[in-house]
Amino acid sequence: MDVRVEECSRPEINSNEVLVKVLACGLCTTDVKTIRKGHRYIKPPCVLGHEIAGKIVEIGEDVKGFGEGDPVVVAPYVPCDSCYFCLKGQYSLCSRLFEQFPRPGGFAEFVAVPERIVKKGLIKMDGVKPEEACLTEPLACCIHGVRNLNLKPLDNVLIIGSGPMGLMLLQVAKLFGSSEVIVSDLLDERLDVASRLGADITLNPAKEKVSTRVKDLTGGRGVDKVIVAVGSPEAISQGMSCVRKGGTVLLFGGFPPGTAMEIDPNFVHYDEVNLVGSFGFSPSDFFSAALLIRRGIMRFKEIISEKVGFDRVLEAVKLVSEAKRLKVVVLP
Repeated sequence: MDVRVEECSRPEINSNEVLVKVLACGLCTTDVKTIRKGHRYIKPPCVLGHEIAGKIVEIGEDVKGFGEGDPVVVAPYVPCDSCYFCLKGQYSLCSRLFEQFPRPGGFAEFVAVPERIVKKGLIKMDGVKPEEACLTEPLACCIHGVRNLNLKPLDNVLIIGSGPMGLMLLQVAKLFGSSEVIVSDLLDERLDVASRLGADITLNPAKEKVSTRVKDLTGGRGVDKVIVAVGSPEAISQGMSCVRKGGTVLLFGGFPPGTAMEIDPNFVHYDEVNLVGSFGFSPSDFFSAALLIRRGIMRFKEIISEKVGFDRVLEAVKLVSEAKRLKVVVLP
């Protein structure tokens, strides 16, 4: 994909919208994949970036509850509340989820926030650094995933992958009451970060067989819950070999199109293993994430590797793709 920095007109807003000056926007793996390989739903020309924090600089006359200068975080989408899935309470599956979005995108100096997002996805972030506030969206995805996992207090958890999302999932699992969190990754430097953030045990599959070690640690049972935060079928197989009878495996990371996996149906049937997925977040997840960040509960210093300007976005994409950085935040 051709990536360039261009001058564009400042977005105009209507009476129900607000204009936000972007102060920070996280570089997501979705952005990286789109730049490198394209995306089935994102067609150029477009402005990427959906992890947005900034301050309000203009308010529509019908907007209440916000003022110019308010520091805010902007959700990239909110559900419609009226489709079949919303009425079932499955907000991340909303049929009209992407109908409204911040225009033109977070990698810009200004974004216009549409009415639906103003009402349900615009949150004040007083006293929070923009580079941390912009991580509300990925944190919300982690909260949504752990909720889908049905994590209970004292459950032990294996997280496969300690990238930025895996490291946030680690912290969220602890907050949900996990008694022990095991983290698996091929990169020792990332496992070191996981240890500093509270991982009880770290495992490198290049150095030891993870399933054997997990079974040894759990009296031969396996862990209660597994989170696969890596987009590879091998990681799924590893997770399935580590979960106990009656346990749950969550597929959290996205997978390349055409990815297939082999599962013995009798394993699911006789051992009553649950296989669940997680995508995106609900407004409740987004609010919970913002609250955790506002209260200073999350540790992001170890996760944010670098802050770059527009002129270094392509360099950052390369570094993230090569696993040489954890989280990169773009500062317009």
